[in-house]
Parts: sequence; structure tokens; C-alpha cells
Amino acid sequence: MKNFKNLFLAGLAVASLAFTGCLHIIEEVTFRDSGKGNYTMTLDMSEMKGMMDMLKNMSPDSTGGTEIPSQGEQDNSMAQMGKELSGVASTLRNLKGIMNVVEINDTSSFRFGYSFDFEDVAALNRALKVVNKDKYDSDVEEVFKFTGKNFERLGAGDMGAEIKKALAEGSGDEEEGGEEAMDMMKMMFADMSYKQVYHFPDREIKKNSNELAEVSTDKHSMTITLKPFDEEQQQKKVTIATAVKLK
Repeated sequence: MKNFKNLFLAGLAVASLAFTGCLHIIEEVTFRDSGKGNYTMTLDMSEMKGMMDMLKNMSPDSTGGTEIPSQGEQDNSMAQMGKELSGVASTLRNLKGIMNVVEINDTSSFRFGYSFDFEDVAALNRALKVVNKDKYDSDVEEVFKFTGKNFERLGAGDMGAEIKKALAEGSGDEEEGGEEAMDMMKMMFADMSYKQVYHFPDREIKKNSNELAEVSTDKHSMTITLKPFDEEQQQKKVTIATAVKLK
């Protein structure tokens, strides 16, 4: 958890100075009938980048005297993020059934992550087990099930929940004054989203069990968007888990 927490606390420091916490996580997976597919995880902070660029061009008076992070400070924070997520990619390169591992490390637009092809769902689960152990110190054995006509995303390996936990720990949630800090965190990261996109190019989606799922017009894709700091979603106890029937 240490490296993972450091990664997002670095981003949090930048977000605090820039008055925004626009943070979006996109998990995109393609499953073919053969069992092969592609997995991509992206951390998109491009909205934060745009806000910071705008603030840099403002005078001190127009920002209320708030100190804007220097270019060097921004670059160091983003370099830390890139290094941590690149490290994930490097741990996947020698795994059985995992091919074409690619690092996403775009410090100009604040987009980080990794992508890889998998031989079958078992290989995908092995890769995610490595990621969960390396970044969350969590022993997750299985995240996906896929048999061609049936697909299931289990509740394990919830990236949004882990980021929320890391940010809460960084805010001093368990220390004196932590409640106020957490309230500020909720306000700053109210628009943070965790989006899962699933593609089934060889099948059509017949039914799915997640109320948040949006199915594409051609029925080959579906999207689930969660907001970890959204009170309405928290009250509804929404989840990343879903079961899909395909035809």
C-alpha cells in the first residue's frame, strides 16, 4: 500500500493547491469468444492539468494570494505518478499468458496507466492478482469470470475504493481533526469517477445485473460509472460487481 498511497498523495498535494480534484479512473476490458482480450487501466487527471495551466497564468491578486505550484513541483509530482504506474507494467511483462504490455506515462496531459493483452481470463486474473498485491497489499484471487455466454465482474479489486482509502489515510482521517479533513476531501473529489468499460465484439449483451450499467446501441459494450465520494451512490451502496448474460 505504501507506494500506491504515495502515488495518490502526490496527486492530492497538487490538487489541493489547484483547487480541484478532477480524477478519473478508467478500466477498459475487451473479451473475445476465444478467451483472449485486452486490459487497460488509465488514471486521467487532464482536467486538473487544464485548471493548473489556467491558474499559472493568473496574477497573485486574481488567485486570492494562493500559491500556485511551480512547473518543477508539478513535474516532480507527475514523475512520481508515472514511475509508480510504470512499475506496475514492468511487473507484468514476464507473466504467463500476458503479452504486449504498454506503459501510459503522459506527463503533458496527466494521464498514467498500463495496457496489456491476455491469453485467457485465467491469465488476466493472474495479472490483476500481481497488481493488487503490489499496489494494495491485497490477496485478490479472482476478479473476472468469462465463459463465452456469461461474464461476471466480482466485487474484488475495486480501484475506486482503494484510491478513496489512500486519500482518506493521507487526510489524517483517523487523527484529530480528521473529520474536517475528510469533509474537505469529499468536496474536492466530489467529481472523481471510476469507470469500467467492457467490450464483447463477438457477442451481444442480453442482460446485466448492475443498475448503473449503460449498454451501447449495438449491444457490444457496456459502461459502469461509480463516484466514490458521491453521497447518493454511497447511500445506495452501489458496487462494481456485475453479472452479464451474452448472446
